[in-house]
Order: sequence, then structure tokens, then C-alpha cells
Amino acid sequence: MREQAPVLRSIAMNLCKDPPEAHDVVQDTLERAFRTFKRLSGEVSPRPWLATILRNRVIDGWRSGRLRQTETLEGVDARAEEPEEKPRWAAITDTQLRAAIDQLPEEFRVAYRMHALEGRTYKEIAAVLGVPSATVGTRILRARRRLRDLLEPHLGEDE
Repeated sequence: MREQAPVLRSIAMNLCKDPPEAHDVVQDTLERAFRTFKRLSGEVSPRPWLATILRNRVIDGWRSGRLRQTETLEGVDARAEEPEEKPRWAAITDTQLRAAIDQLPEEFRVAYRMHALEGRTYKEIAAVLGVPSATVGTRILRARRRLRDLLEPHLGEDE
């Protein structure tokens, strides 16, 4: 878990924008993770697991008022903003996405699923597939491009 602390600090700073608050959230995250570490499956990558705990701690802090939510450029509290319209891609269903993933060439499909659905790092995927990390990155990039092309017909009209 200590190896992940720099990444957690970076995420916390991006969310909190205040070094003392970020430090507190990271410490709270590591404490919570340490208490539940025994329940973690050996197959789960610790970075996404810890990042999820951190994000949830920040959200809980905002809700309870313990953490101050950052202000927007206009000086208005971000919680007071009206929700934006959903992006066009939000209209895509899980069924459409899974069907598009199934249409990818196998080398792209396997790398994409391992990264996007299982949360594995490029390094972990490279070790499993026996290819360099750069190759994994290229396969995932190409998978995303093909998915965009496959899913484009399912997107709503721009207004």
C-alpha cells in the first residue's frame, strides 16, 4: 500500500486542492484499506481499489461538510451548479457496449477487457499476454478507436 501513496496524494490533491485536506484523506484511505486488506482478493489490483476508497472518502467528506468542495472559476460553489446535460455517449446501453467489444479483434478485445473491466495495469496485462507494456497501450488505444467507430451509430443526435 505504501507504494501507492504518491498516486493517492496526487489524486487527493486534484480532488481537494488543499494540501492538509489531501493529506488527511490519504491517511484516512490508508487506514481504512489496512483494516479491510484481509478481505481483498489476491487477484485485485491495489491501485484501483485504493483510488476508489479515496474517492469515496472525499465524497463522504463533502457530504458531511468535513471537507470543503473546491470552487469553480466563477467563484460559485460546485455543489450549487445545475447538472449538465448528459453527454451523447451516455445513451449507449451496456448491451450495445458489450456487443461492440465482442466485435473487436481478439488481441484488442482481451487487452481492453483486462484494462477497462478488470482494472489491471498495463504492466500486469503485459505480463499475462507476454508482450511489452507499449504494445498493451497500443492495443487498448486501437480498441478504443474501434469501439468509438462501432458505437457512433448508436449515439443520439447533436442538438
